[in-house]
Formats: sequence, structure tokens, C-alpha cells
Amino acid sequence: MKKNILLLCISALAFTACNQDQLDIPQKGVISMEQFYKTDADAQSAMTIVYYDTETNFSGIPEINGYNYGPYFALTNFQADDIFLAGSGTEDCVPEREFHDFRYANDNVVPLGGYTAFYRSIQKCNLVINNFTKEKLGQELTPTMQRCVAEARVMRAFDHMMLGIYFGTPPIVEEVLSVSAQPKNSESQAAVMQWVSDQIDLALPNLDERKSTGDYNGAVKITKGFAYAVKGKALLWKKDYAGAKAALKEVIKSGKYALNASIGSICHADSKGSPESVFELNAVFVAGVVEDLSARTGRNDIMTFNWRFENFASTPNDKQIKAGGWGWTNPTGDFARALIANDGMNSARRKAYIKTYDEILYNHQWPSDGTTFTPGMTPTKQADKTRGINSGKSMYANEGYWNWKTVIHADQGDWLKVGWAGQWNKNFSIMRYAEVLLMYAEACAQSSDEDATGTGQTGLKCLQDIQNRAGSAHVSTALTLAEVQNEKQFEMWQEGCRSVDLIRWGKTATLEKQDFYVPTYKDKLAEGTSTVHEGYVDASNADYYTKTFSGKVGFKAGKHELLPFPRTVIQLNKGLKQNPNWN
Repeated sequence: MKKNILLLCISALAFTACNQDQLDIPQKGVISMEQFYKTDADAQSAMTIVYYDTETNFSGIPEINGYNYGPYFALTNFQADDIFLAGSGTEDCVPEREFHDFRYANDNVVPLGGYTAFYRSIQKCNLVINNFTKEKLGQELTPTMQRCVAEARVMRAFDHMMLGIYFGTPPIVEEVLSVSAQPKNSESQAAVMQWVSDQIDLALPNLDERKSTGDYNGAVKITKGFAYAVKGKALLWKKDYAGAKAALKEVIKSGKYALNASIGSICHADSKGSPESVFELNAVFVAGVVEDLSARTGRNDIMTFNWRFENFASTPNDKQIKAGGWGWTNPTGDFARALIANDGMNSARRKAYIKTYDEILYNHQWPSDGTTFTPGMTPTKQADKTRGINSGKSMYANEGYWNWKTVIHADQGDWLKVGWAGQWNKNFSIMRYAEVLLMYAEACAQSSDEDATGTGQTGLKCLQDIQNRAGSAHVSTALTLAEVQNEKQFEMWQEGCRSVDLIRWGKTATLEKQDFYVPTYKDKLAEGTSTVHEGYVDASNADYYTKTFSGKVGFKAGKHELLPFPRTVIQLNKGLKQNPNWN
């Protein structure tokens, strides 16, 4: 950034040395800012840029994070206690693993990427909000302009809310910033959340409402429903449970949202614009027109989070699986066992979220099966060395469970077969209805249960609806905070809630032992010590990180409640005070 500022200054000096008459040449095909922010069409174009740029920055900032993942997903998921950061081993995804187990410094790329993505979105929002005013236009705003400003205001509020959740006291930025701007910290995290709530109130009168649960367009633009959801989440963080309930109740009683019938659709192409979508950023493949969605759906995500197929003896070739991947995230054994104990092995949610090694071995079609296949274990499959983990190979940071929730499901339309590895066919999900129901249940559990609709939709009923859709063996009979916390971990796994929820609830014991135990998964058949497949956990080097980085691994109270403001930002902005114990 310093280099960019220096280049800007040098360029300015160079221009001042030129003949002014030679500079006053209109650039062809370019509309000046003074000419642009004038019409309804301009307002809609400017808001389209907000949506597009926000989606691309959330999905990837290669100059900071590289191409393997998006900064939004990393920021909101990589510190969770229920995943391993895996990859090929200890030398893979190193800065991301440092973030995961709390060894990171204030120059780590994960906080920097998230911080940058949110403020880039804020800058684009401010261009809409600041330029479509009565003072600048010399007239009242049209309804279209008012709606676009309201949508930008909500997106800006969401960005600030997320910054407040992770960084505590981020600068509240309401103007288009110049290069030399030095915005200062906000007063407190609570003040950020109240500002977010107030901004939503300003926007609500001019927002559209989703038409129905089947309204796709109402899921891929900012509506009253999403605005109320943001307000409810901000007030929940502020511990204003009455205010949170009131806001979230508006989403529920609108009748414009519902849980999808199948939990197996969550995070996949067949849930785009679904009844459960409160807001997601749109990405539509159009052959011959829009064929490269990678910048909007996570660049290399299709490889980064898919299973590490190079360690298998061959590649399953059934209709569900897309071959190729680097296996960056695996469920921890603790999470998998807890999910099975809570839901049951045969629950719809368990089957949608994780797979066991035996399921991969026997319920998927491998090349040795030929063209006919019947799922299930057979003696032939048990002794087949061409399926499962290969000789001399193992699965790092794995206890015999694989992520199934956020990997490609070819049979659900996820895989666009374009480019070197293909692309995800998905929208970028920001908020789904299940999270709204869980937040409402929590607000009720923290205060008093209330019927959101007048038809029996209490906080307990919200919780039960999620559990019943999951096919869970455990359905709550009383609304308690512990019940909500338990359910939220399972339902929202890998959807950006876990680590900050634990910190907010003061339940950091598991984070304090993050990466104390990172085993490897192997197969005795591949090793030649058994005549049939027998997966097992090798914990001989599971304490690698605690041995290698003694005392540095794990959440530290008084420091890790908040992320550090990125070092480069602190160096450039002398008005910004660093978070405690991060200098």
C-alpha cells in the first residue's frame, strides 16, 4: 500500500509539471463522477457494482490471500474448534493454520483479507450513499434512488457489524475515504452494533420486501427481511435481547422465508435462491456470456476444500463425486462423534454434513466396480486395494471422517465443467433462515420465550423445526441457552458462526487447546498389515504443534477475544489504536 501511495504522489508531481492544455482532453468511453450519479439507471448501476464487488472481494483477494480460498470464509471459519486445517501436512496452508491455532501475529493474511474485503465493500456503498443525496442532485430522490441508497446502507451496516464482531472497535466510515484519511476507532463494540441497528432503521422504509418463499430475486438482493436479520444479529451481539427478538420476529412473521425441505440442499446449487435464502450474492452461469464465475464463487475453492484424492489408490467415479482436491478442512473426531451422538448415524443432517471412511469405501463407486454398482460392504470391496487410501499414503489431520457439506456434489448441479478444474455453481450465501431461527431462539432463551407469529412459533418451536428438518434423534423439550448452543454448532457447521459464538458465550476451553491434537488417518490394508480395509487413527505425532511451538498454540484470554487490526493498516493509519496485547 505504501508503494501505491508513493506512486500516486509521484504521478501527481509528474502531472503538475505538464502543460494544462495538453491534459484537458476528454477520455473516450469514460463518464466522470460529476456526470454519472444523476439518474435511476445510474443508481441501479452503482448498486450493481456494490453487489458485484462485494461478492468478488468476499470470494477472493489474490494479492493478499492467494487463490486458494476467499477471505470471508477463512475469517469466519478457520478458527472453529470443530475442523482441522489439513491439506498435505504441516508445511501446507501455514499462515492459515497459524490463524487456526492462534499462533498468528498481527500481519497474518487471514485478518488482513477479511478487514480489506469489508472496507472495500463499505467504500463502494459510500459512493452510492454519498452521491445520491438531495443536496448533490438539487432535487428529491426518486423511489428507485431511495431504494438503492437503502440497499447500500444495509450492506454497509452488515460490513460494519462483521468488523465489530471480529475487530471490536473498527472505524465507522460513512464517507468515501481519500488516500490520506486517518479514521479512528469506534467507541466500543456495543456502539458499533447500535450504529448498525440505527442504520437499518433508516433504510427499512425504502427497501423492497421479498414477495414469497419462491421469490428468487428477493433472495439475491437486499430486502427488509435481510435488514431485520442484520439488526437482530447486531443487537444479539450487543446483548439487547428484547431488541434482537423484535427485529428477528419481523423476519419470521413475514412468511417470506422457510426451511428447505431437504437439509441436503444446504450449501449446494439446488438451494440457490431457495425459501431458506435470506440473502445471497448472485452468480449465474450463462454459456457464451458469463462463463467464469470463479472470482465470485471462491476461485480455487472447488479444489481447496474437496477431498485430497491424490492419497487414494484411485478415484471414485460415481455421479456424486468430482475428482481432484487438496482437502484443507476435515471435521474433528470430537465434532463428528458429537453429531452422531446427537442426531443419530442415520439422520439426514449427519448424512448431508460428514462421511465416514467406510461410506467412502463401500457406498461410492470406484473404478474396480465397473459399470454396475450396489452400495454396501462386500468381501470383494473389503479386500480391494484399488479403493480407499493408497499404499504409503495417509490422510493428514483426519480421524476417519470427511467433510461432505461444503464439497462439490456433482449430482446436485454444483459442478460447472469449464476451466482447468471446473467451477462451483453456487451463490455466495450471507444469511439463511436457519440462522435467523437460531438467533431468535437464543434471544428468547436469554430473556423470555415469545410467539413470533401468533400461531405458536416460539423460540422453542424455532429450535424444534430445525431439529426435525435435520432428522435429529434429539429434539429439545425446553428452551435453554445450552440447547441453542448445542444445536447451533451442528446446524451452522462451517457457516461462519462457531469461533465467535464460543468467544461471545465465554466457552473458550476447546479453543484454548486448538491443535493440541492433530492425528493422521491410515489404512492397514494399504500398509500390508491386514487383508481387508481397516482404517485407524495414528496419533504418534498428534502433538506436533504443541511440541514444536511450545506455549504459543491455543486461545489466550485477554488477547484472542478480538483479532488484531492488520499491521499494515496500523502503520498507515496513526489514528487507529491496536487491540489489547497485539502490538
